[in-house]
Amino acid sequence: MIEERDSIIFDLDGTLWDASETVVRAFNDSIVEIGFDINLSSLDIRNFSGMKMDDIFSQHFDFVPKEKLQDFENIYSTKEKMYLNESGGKLFPNIRETLEKLNKTHRLFIVSNCLSGYIESFLDFYELNSYFDDFECFGNDGLSKDENIRLIIRRNSLLNPVYVGDTIWDKESSEKAGVDFIYAAYGFGNIEDPKCRIENFEDLLLI
Repeated sequence: MIEERDSIIFDLDGTLWDASETVVRAFNDSIVEIGFDINLSSLDIRNFSGMKMDDIFSQHFDFVPKEKLQDFENIYSTKEKMYLNESGGKLFPNIRETLEKLNKTHRLFIVSNCLSGYIESFLDFYELNSYFDDFECFGNDGLSKDENIRLIIRRNSLLNPVYVGDTIWDKESSEKAGVDFIYAAYGFGNIEDPKCRIENFEDLLLI
């Protein structure tokens, strides 16, 4: 499946790394700063990973008064960047080695629903910039994941890409964008009967 593709577009959280321990600290410190004593867990973060940030704030932080929501979002955005630059996240096994091999035969990209600067933090923390041609996210342009997949395809004149992700939202976005999907079963989500799945990241070299 991979051999016949000219490019691979990756989701980030749950596919390339797990930054939930760092992200939950940013969320919890931000909650305290606006005057609430509510603690999220890293499991909470993994459960809503992949959603658009606007939806995360509106659906999972409805305890924040509307008049404080923008302040909360701004505080969180600042803390997320600071904590990620300090601590990063955990790469899944064999990410760097597999990216190095894939990069020799395919153009590689990232599309995520994260805030602006999040992908850059990932690439800079692990010095992976050289493996990726381009990336896009909801925080940059306010577009949905399927729209950003199409944007990456147009912007880079891709002919036959495939999208690799770990959640049902990734699968649905791929379908809307008209791109085949590979389910990263080691990630955060659970997808029943996917057409194509990998149990480990390096399995991309075998399919």
